[in-house]
Amino acid sequence: MYKRYLHTIVTALLLVGCGGTGNEGDTMNPETSDQTPVEQCESSSTFSALKVFGTALIGATLLSGCSDESTDEGISVSGTLFTAGKTVLDYDVNDVQGGTLSNDDPFDAQAVPNVVTIQGFASERPTNALATQDASFERFANVNDRSDYYAVSLQAGQRVVMNVVDNFDNNNPDSAYAGDLDLYLYASTGGQPIKSSRRTTNTEDFTIELPGDYILEVYADSGISKYVLQILPARNSILSDSSKSGRIASRHASESFVPGEAIVRWKDSAVVPSAATVNGYKMASSVATSEHPVKVTLEQPAKMQSLSASGRDLSVFTDGRDTLSAIKALGQRDDVEYAEPNYIRKALISPDDSLYRQQYHYADIRLPQAWDLSTGSSDVVVAVIDSGVFLNHSDLSGKLTAGYDFISDASVSRDGDGIDSNPDDPGDSNQRGASSWHGTHVSGTVAAATNNGRGTAGAGWDTRVMPLRVLGLNGEGSTYDVMQAVRYAARLSNDSGTLPTTRADIINLSLGSSFRSTAEQETIRAARNQGVIIVAAAGNSSTDEAFYPASYDGVISVSATAPDDTLAYYSNFGSKIDVAAPGGDMRSDTNLDGQADGVLSTSVDDSSGTRTSAYTLQQGTSMATPHVAGVLALMRAVDPTLTPDEVDSLLANGLITDDIGPSGRDDSFGHGLINALKAVQQANNLAGGGSVPATPVLESDPAELQFDDGSSLTLVVDNVNDEADDPVITTSTSDDWISVNASDVDANGLGEYRVTIDRSDLVDGIYEGMVRFTPDVGNGLDVTVTMRVGDAVAIVDAAPQYVLLEDVNTLEIAAETLANPDGTYEITGVEPGEYRVIAGSDIDVDLYICQNGETCGGYPDAVSEEILTIEEDVSGIDFVVSLVSGINVSDEEGGILGVLRSTPEEQGAPDPEANTGEDSDKPQRAVSQ
Repeated sequence: MYKRYLHTIVTALLLVGCGGTGNEGDTMNPETSDQTPVEQCESSSTFSALKVFGTALIGATLLSGCSDESTDEGISVSGTLFTAGKTVLDYDVNDVQGGTLSNDDPFDAQAVPNVVTIQGFASERPTNALATQDASFERFANVNDRSDYYAVSLQAGQRVVMNVVDNFDNNNPDSAYAGDLDLYLYASTGGQPIKSSRRTTNTEDFTIELPGDYILEVYADSGISKYVLQILPARNSILSDSSKSGRIASRHASESFVPGEAIVRWKDSAVVPSAATVNGYKMASSVATSEHPVKVTLEQPAKMQSLSASGRDLSVFTDGRDTLSAIKALGQRDDVEYAEPNYIRKALISPDDSLYRQQYHYADIRLPQAWDLSTGSSDVVVAVIDSGVFLNHSDLSGKLTAGYDFISDASVSRDGDGIDSNPDDPGDSNQRGASSWHGTHVSGTVAAATNNGRGTAGAGWDTRVMPLRVLGLNGEGSTYDVMQAVRYAARLSNDSGTLPTTRADIINLSLGSSFRSTAEQETIRAARNQGVIIVAAAGNSSTDEAFYPASYDGVISVSATAPDDTLAYYSNFGSKIDVAAPGGDMRSDTNLDGQADGVLSTSVDDSSGTRTSAYTLQQGTSMATPHVAGVLALMRAVDPTLTPDEVDSLLANGLITDDIGPSGRDDSFGHGLINALKAVQQANNLAGGGSVPATPVLESDPAELQFDDGSSLTLVVDNVNDEADDPVITTSTSDDWISVNASDVDANGLGEYRVTIDRSDLVDGIYEGMVRFTPDVGNGLDVTVTMRVGDAVAIVDAAPQYVLLEDVNTLEIAAETLANPDGTYEITGVEPGEYRVIAGSDIDVDLYICQNGETCGGYPDAVSEEILTIEEDVSGIDFVVSLVSGINVSDEEGGILGVLRSTPEEQGAPDPEANTGEDSDKPQRAVSQ
């Protein structure tokens, strides 16, 4: 296999966040093959001959350190990999290191939890060892893996979504394979499919109507593909809905169809056949016309009885599926307009999903309570100086003011010119699906359209964003470009020769580096003198070293907290920290919602080659910073005269924060965790009162209830707005398994309540519901209740993870090793030098990690790779690997499809002659974008 080289641009100013560090933005830009995946599948020599050449511009942000040219041998590099979120591995992936279990028997299906993400592989035909040229490394080189069966207990309203990673239409030049996968749902005892999704696109999905025990099947209709299968929680609602009950149903809702029949509409120009064969089925119709749809009979071919591994007749599962598969093939004929089953119709319920419930980070800073007093003002503008914004994002519609593109270097702008008046973000990578969409994510946290029934919420419902673009290809930008954007936002003279109609009230800078600029400090000071409040990310290198612009005088420096209100493991700290805000931790899922605990916000899916609205989970101080900017925007809406000095004073006196560290200011959280409710109340005080309504604001302690083994917990409900009279409280619940009773309350109903759950007759799984406290004046308070029924389903080990050591000078893979099942790894025999450490899975064994559908990560974080100068044994190289997926999570058509983080890593390929640290005859992997 030819070498693939990394194309790396490391700059003096890089993105901060997205799980990154101060050295963010390293991205590769490989050339792409002109061949389609189908053509690549047909020629192993073509695939093995792919070549990519690049350049390496190593800039001033790299870690300093010089090699002493030591010739000592035997240096080792070791650490631990952590897997983000709750990910289950398909029992029978193509990688032989994945184990020997199988899930091709529906009577012995792989058991999975009811809220989960599954990383899998399926094939309609053998791989023929296309990529490795050695069948010993693959489970399915000589046989197919057509069906993967999963046993799961599901609740009504849950959504099942599958991303067909290597779909034929994706045209992914880095993939050796392409295919079309379908999704089927059966009762646990078999029979006709209850639900099915049989598109030819890269997404299959359906919604569960009734609770029960089910079998899910991933079926390879044609070709070979990886997949990402998500089972999402049911949407909780306080409204009465009998279909949401978790009680076991007496029957399954079904999309039943007449066996052996199809409804076909022939094209007007078609010569309608009286008989034909499709997928082995004999097709016949008594009416041969293209004037209207006709009924077609499908006679199943004679075949030998197929038995499962346990000796049971598989036809109880496969007959209905095979009929639907034949109808799908019929619909793909050139002379057919459409073909569909002859359904026995039933009414369906489509839930109105929203992503807000996954934005746990807003409750952490009491934003819901602050919204009772103020949802912001469209007169308040936050300038997001970043990578630009996807201007056509559906959840930012009407929320953007006129902005500007200040990228002066046309070679990195990706829009073909220098500065211009269009801040639209074309992406910061030349590779599909590899861009960070950093500015779009930050802007959504500040001001995504809110209370509109879809997508995510923004901190300021009515706040507007001024998008200013300074970061282009690979996240590269310059201090000078940032300075010009700051000046523009503050209505100071700048290189554009123009000024905005109204200056920004707040500037958000989720970017930076460790280098100080006197000119940049001067620009910051000038903007602050104009009354602009400036907020910046503290950096993600887990160090107390100064990071700029956050460390400049006059800038509010924001560190990041984890979901448990500790300092996030990646966050910088030190004497310059002013305040903390939620930044996420992709390594965990503490709230049991099936997603990693990142910050959820607006993003873009360009995996198809066209940008579409999406939402992703990311982590970093870049994600923490817009929380603060959004809260300050709420304050500015209440007090339009709010000044930077007043904000500094409120922070210093702890009046708009919660002290979550040592008493007083500390180097981890500064003056504390930002508190939106306190902030709005203090802004009202500064404005002389009367700017916010004297409305009761309800709050519960704790803010949510998570049941383990017990069945009863207590909480206290209080009115936290001292300016408002206490309201009279009534209670209600979303589900019949939740009950709430007052245990120690006053005459108005404020005080302690006991919440009890009833697990009887519920199918096993994770449940989420709500208790609503409704006041006679003001807004209600919803308290989320989460519980587990039954024993937790054991999660199979994560996919085998390959750790690659890249020599930054030769841009070759110097070594590769397989991590242990517990995530620990050690690479030995490393020569002194400078390296990057990258890791990921290769479940289809096409010799590429970090593709869509694979796990991926780099040290120390998920966006950038820090350069390590290795002169002696190095340990503690720990980092997170997370699943890369291109699922579009737009919820405009029938509900949310899913949310998955999408930030793939560096691209490159190994030198076949390089030292792998293992046996030289083992296949060597490259890093795909």
